[in-house]
Amino acid sequence: MALTPEQMRSINEDLLSQVNAENVLAAAALFQKQADDLRARLHSASQELQVGRCGGDPVSADAQRMFQARIDQIIRIHWAHHEELTAAVAALRSAARSYGHTDADLARAFGASLDR
Repeated sequence: MALTPEQMRSINEDLLSQVNAENVLAAAALFQKQADDLRARLHSASQELQVGRCGGDPVSADAQRMFQARIDQIIRIHWAHHEELTAAVAALRSAARSYGHTDADLARAFGASLDR
């Protein structure tokens, strides 16, 4: 799912206007942690969020389909939020480099590989 122009504008104008050379690494690390935590939770919950039928009657079948459709919609919304967080991290990393931070600075801030 691609970000909308409005979402990209929000990241590029609103978010980036609030960071500077001193706080950009901390902001990027915070957004990365939130994205990582959300991704982990969505993956772990994917099997738990399958609704079964309550009974063998037609109403149970209809209810199962309706509940599952709603759960799937909520999950899609959360994955879209994850995509926004990931795009924000990429923008913040780029901003950090433009402020003169090195790959070593980024690696220290994130405590892991730059290949996220």
